[in-house]
Amino acid sequence: SSWSYKFRPCAPRAHSAATLPSACIASTTMAPMKRPAASSASGASKKVAKDPLAAKGDEIAAMLHAAEGFPEAVIHAIATNLDKSLLIPKDQRHAFQEEVVGMIEQVLVSVEKVLQSKAGDAQAKVAGSDSEKSVREQAVLAAEAVIAEKVAAVDAAKAALNEAAGEDAAAKTGMEDAKAEQKTGDAGYVEAAKKKSTLEAMFTDEYSTVKHWNSSNSWKKSVQAVVRICKQFGFEPQLLVSAEPALSKPPAERGSFDNLVLQQLEDQIKSVLQQLGETLSNGEADKAARAGKVESAAARLASAIERFQACKVEVATTSSAVKEAEAQCMAAKKKLREFGPQLELATSELEAANVDLKDCEAVLASFRVLQGRTSVMEVAPIAEPAAAVELEGEAGAVAAE
Repeated sequence: SSWSYKFRPCAPRAHSAATLPSACIASTTMAPMKRPAASSASGASKKVAKDPLAAKGDEIAAMLHAAEGFPEAVIHAIATNLDKSLLIPKDQRHAFQEEVVGMIEQVLVSVEKVLQSKAGDAQAKVAGSDSEKSVREQAVLAAEAVIAEKVAAVDAAKAALNEAAGEDAAAKTGMEDAKAEQKTGDAGYVEAAKKKSTLEAMFTDEYSTVKHWNSSNSWKKSVQAVVRICKQFGFEPQLLVSAEPALSKPPAERGSFDNLVLQQLEDQIKSVLQQLGETLSNGEADKAARAGKVESAAARLASAIERFQACKVEVATTSSAVKEAEAQCMAAKKKLREFGPQLELATSELEAANVDLKDCEAVLASFRVLQGRTSVMEVAPIAEPAAAVELEGEAGAVAAE
């Protein structure tokens, strides 16, 4: 039996004739025979037959020691004293001994239930192997599909990023062009506004001073300022040559020619101011249009930058998702690869569990026999090896001689 190596068997115990029933003693006692003479040449000796009760008791004791969930001291007590309980015939047992036999039965049945449970679990594991393999294969396929989906998402995100980068570059170029156009277009407007302001200031200040002779102290400087500014605006040189001496005279001393020159000068100043005013008036719409272009270009640039940044984040996110999906796929493939060895292990565990259960059932059957054995029943001796039987036959022949 396999119990001899799977459990902790008790040490073999000698059972005296006093503890065995008379029928058992009679069945196992050999008839008197002549003692063979010692012979140095033969050197053969008879092998003593093993006590069948002791052999069965050892198997039961080993199974008792394999039990779990019972006090070790109790198991040791009943396992090492089977000759005082179970090995005594049923019709010779005391009520206390029957209680001990009942305890032995309870322990052995618990061992059988544990082994039945293990065998059942192992059988269920092996029986569900096909389904488990299919589940693992489907998990790999699903993981690969997820990877393909995530890779497609990365490709789409990268394409969107490239598009956003192009839009960003175009928006920056548009912004630069709008600002350059605004700067160039506004330059003429600004220059016209500056000229108009300068000419208006001169007309209302220096020219008014010298025309009406409001201040004799600033008269000379004012005349110089009027002539200088008029030259800047490109007034007729001959008119300025005539205007300077006319402006240098007090109003009472000016003649008709002087007044005619000053009138022509005023008309030219007013004409230039009118032209500058029209230029500014016409330029307002263009200036506003250029400012609107700059504002629109700035809005497009801000939108392009925002989209570009969002696309960069999306590329990073989807790339991370691909790595995560690849890790999950690797784990699923590993589980699938491990299925073969795991199935082999489960099959081996099932075989071992069935062997253990079969051995347990054999020992439990022996217990049932001993449990109900009476003093008039014989216990079949354990078969001896062929060599021992042959040796015993030779010894008998020697004795007969």
